[in-house]
Amino acid sequence: MNQNIIFYGNEEILSSLFKKGSETDIRYYNYKIAGNEVTFLFPFKFPERIQPLVNACSVANKAVVAVNQLDRSVGEFILSLDYYEIKSLGFIGEENVFNQMKKLVAPLGIDIFHMSGKYEDFEKFVSSGTPSPRKSTIVVIDQSFPVRGTGTVSLGFVLGGQIRKHMVMKSYPSGKSVDIKNIQVMDVDVDTAEPFTRVGIAYRNTELEDVPKGSILYDSDSMSSAETIRLTVRRNPAVNVTPNIGDKVQLNFLFNNINAEISDISDQIYLLDLDRKAPVLDVPYSITNLNSTPRLLGAGKPAD
Repeated sequence: MNQNIIFYGNEEILSSLFKKGSETDIRYYNYKIAGNEVTFLFPFKFPERIQPLVNACSVANKAVVAVNQLDRSVGEFILSLDYYEIKSLGFIGEENVFNQMKKLVAPLGIDIFHMSGKYEDFEKFVSSGTPSPRKSTIVVIDQSFPVRGTGTVSLGFVLGGQIRKHMVMKSYPSGKSVDIKNIQVMDVDVDTAEPFTRVGIAYRNTELEDVPKGSILYDSDSMSSAETIRLTVRRNPAVNVTPNIGDKVQLNFLFNNINAEISDISDQIYLLDLDRKAPVLDVPYSITNLNSTPRLLGAGKPAD
């Protein structure tokens, strides 16, 4: 199965083994490993900014970390894996640091693999188990731009279902319908694209403002959105920062980072008033406070 792997640490390992693709506040590396289309997401603006980290985690299904010591940034990285339900972690580093990391992630239910940083180890890691994709068809857009002679083109990730040429989808937040004219995977034209695949999409008669960064393409009119969202929030017990009613925070999901205010807390149920409407999806939403340490306060899914 194709995979999206978030990577943190020594970027030279990626650049020496894999093909560098596009770049925003995340660098993308692409390669075909063990028959799978694999995209590595390197949020190089982290730890300075938390958004690239949570954006990358929101579309990843595995992670690799390459560090020589555990520090606050590594802790925030591991916290993000926990909140975004990423349960498979490759570690590149010394044996003693690996043992420390193993103790750190064991209570989180994260499976950890010691890797050398050689291609063969990445091949084994990619071949290990992969979580099941979402059933509903969703594409998350991280870049859109005009191409002369083609029109609007987007880069993004298929997170569930299957997309195909000539498919008409709805776009959040614009609300516009978009008609897929062409699909590429690793610069090769394809008729369809499966879950956990990074894709390039060209459209018919679609403008840039119809599919900006953070757009979510979906195949159903049933996706609801709201300016207030209720989440069942899980907080890591190691985090000492306690959110309070009235706190100004950000709600992070699928390359969206929306300013919000906590208007109510009842047990694990948090009510957030948002600056703009957000879709109500069965995906993890994280809550961040840019002025706290750590910045990740918790995460959860919409309450019933």
